[in-house]
Amino acid sequence: MFARSAALCLATLLVASQAEATLAPNYQRARELNAVINAVAVAVPKYPIDKVISQGRDRYAVNAGKCTVMARIVGLPSKPGLVGPRQFEVQLDKPDCD
Repeated sequence: MFARSAALCLATLLVASQAEATLAPNYQRARELNAVINAVAVAVPKYPIDKVISQGRDRYAVNAGKCTVMARIVGLPSKPGLVGPRQFEVQLDKPDCD
């Protein structure tokens, strides 16, 4: 009986620790937006970023001065058994400058 209770407690702790390792959606979105802003700032250093517009899931249009840059969040595969925030990279289209 004790062994069964101990195993159940251990399983509960493991599940709870995995659930707590992910970020809340608002914090995950903040990480993604910061990454998009930083990537566009490097790609278009001549102009400050004026606006970031959501274009659907994982797609953003970023206005920086006379330029518009489309950005995509691309999820990266996580290692088996690894929990935590979503791993991603930002891919930018070529800036469209007037």
